[in-house]
This record gives sequence, C-alpha cells and structure tokens, in this order.
Amino acid sequence: MVNFSKKEIRIHLICWLVYIFVEVVLAGFIAEKFHSFFFYALFYVINIGIFYFHSLWVMPLLYKKSKNRLLYFLLGLLFAYALYLAGVTIVNLLLEYFRLKPSPLDFSLKYISITLFRATFFTMYGTGYFYLNRYLERKDGEMKRVLEIEGLKYQLVVAEKDFLRAQINPHLLFNTLAFIRNASKNNLPNASLAIGGLTGLMEYALEDSKSDFVLLTREIEQMENLIKLNRLRFEHLLHLNYSRDVRNEGAVILPIILLTLVENIFKHGILNNPDHPANIEIFSDETQISFSTSNLAQTNGKTTGRKNGMNNISARLKHAYTGRHHFVYGMIGSKFETQLKIYFV
Repeated sequence: MVNFSKKEIRIHLICWLVYIFVEVVLAGFIAEKFHSFFFYALFYVINIGIFYFHSLWVMPLLYKKSKNRLLYFLLGLLFAYALYLAGVTIVNLLLEYFRLKPSPLDFSLKYISITLFRATFFTMYGTGYFYLNRYLERKDGEMKRVLEIEGLKYQLVVAEKDFLRAQINPHLLFNTLAFIRNASKNNLPNASLAIGGLTGLMEYALEDSKSDFVLLTREIEQMENLIKLNRLRFEHLLHLNYSRDVRNEGAVILPIILLTLVENIFKHGILNNPDHPANIEIFSDETQISFSTSNLAQTNGKTTGRKNGMNNISARLKHAYTGRHHFVYGMIGSKFETQLKIYFV
C-alpha cells in the first residue's frame, strides 16, 4: 500500500490535469470534434486507473523474492489488460445507453487492438513512473545514509574532543592540586598563582573548548598558562625554551590541540636536563599556523597514552583540515618531536 503525501497528491493532480487538457485539445482539433464532459471523465478514470494499477501493483511483482516472479508479473499484466478492456467496454455501453456516444459499439478485432494499444500506452507511462520512483527512493536512501554517516562522524569528533578534554583534566588537576597543597604550607604566593592558573585552564577546557574553533591567541594563552603552572611546580629544575611569533591575531584553531601537545611534554618528557631542554615554537601569519615541540623522552616503555592522544589529534585534524594540514610526530634519536602546520590558503 503506497501512501501519498498531500504535496505528492497535488503534484499528481496538476500533472494529470495538464496532460488531459493537452491531449483533449489536440485530439479535438485533429478530429475536428469534441465529446461531452462525461465521455472524457469516464475514459480518463480508466486510463489513470491502469496507470496506477500497473505502476503500484503489477511492476513490483518483478522484484518479489520469488522464483516465479516473472510468471506473477505476466499474469498481473494480463489481468490489468483484461480489466482495462472490460472497463472501456462497460463505459462505451453506458455512453451508448445514455446516448452520449455518437456511434454504436463495434466489438471487433480493430476495437480490441485500439483499446489494448491505449492500455499499453498508459502501462508504459506507469513503467516509467515506477522506475523513476525507484531511482528517487534509491537516491533518497543514499542521501539519508550520507547524512547518517556525517552525523556519526560529527558525533565521533565531539566525543574525541571531549575525550581529549577529559584526558587533560585529571592529570593536570592531580599534579597541580598536589603542588598547591605543598605550596600552601611554604609558599602562599605561588599557591595563589597556581590556583588562578588552574582555574583559567579548567574554565577553558570545560567551557571554551565546546566551540568548534577558538582564537589561536586564546589557545596559546592557556598553553602559556600551562607552562607557567609547571614552571611554578618545578622552579629552576624545569628546562624549557618557548618561542612565540603570532602575526595573525584573528587566526582560529581547533581547541585543545596545542594544549594537548604541550601537556604531553609534561606527562612524558624529561625536563630536568639542562643540556637537552624541551622546545616549544609557535608561529602564525596570514597563510599558516606552524607549531613544533621536542623533548627528551622517558624510556619506561609507557607510550600507550601518548599514542592514543596523538591518534585522536590526527583524527580531529583530518576531519577539520582535510588537505590543509601536515601533522607528524615520533622519536628522533632520544627525543620525541611533533610538527604541525595548518594552512589557510
């Protein structure tokens, strides 16, 4: 059972009215005569009937999951032709009875041939309508699948971003709170600075990073906030070189990306060796954002967390900057290095 929407019903009515008007006018001018309204109304009811009967009931028989579907289709087609012939004959008899038909019915081979030809004409239209419907339904299904896939991709990116935010918070929160606890006993100014820095980071990680993109300067601000927190924690034992050159204040970036890469330095790096300090460089102009890090890497073999974080960053970058970014990371000698470039043009 096919259910047509109100819009589809209106479209079908308009199409049939236009078709009937054109055919009646052309046939009338060619034959140089027109029939009564009831003549046209009765015959077009039958014509339209076989159109829908064939397209909605007979044609689907070809696609039934049955070995005998071709036989069912042929029987359905014969049944449609028989109904059409019977319907046209009954209409002719009724018109003749009510004297609305100028000539009597001549049930001859010629009459049957003309009637079946007319039936074929409308079944061909019905066949075209059936395949057009199948094509549109297939395209609609493909579009829905594409939208579903895009929706799932979007949900995946959101989940990855939330995962990255959660990944930063516990580690940073634990270490910073431990530092604040110790500093509150011996160095209240440092404890106060650490609380302010942690508050800013948590606010950014929990609220600002919900946006799809943030200002690069905002991400850098929190990245520097993270560096300051660790400088407070490690004081003179932290050996880290930081370089910043931002020439495009309006540049935007995915949130948490740079923050995660810097956080990984403090999670997995060796930062107390003055001969091998960690390095963080950020550069931006109208054409690109360039970011790189390097640090001595711990050799305890615990690289799973770092690898998961890098894979998640790669997935987010690929989704947001397809064909417009370059991101590589890995061990080079005893150092772990990352390089990220995001191109605007």
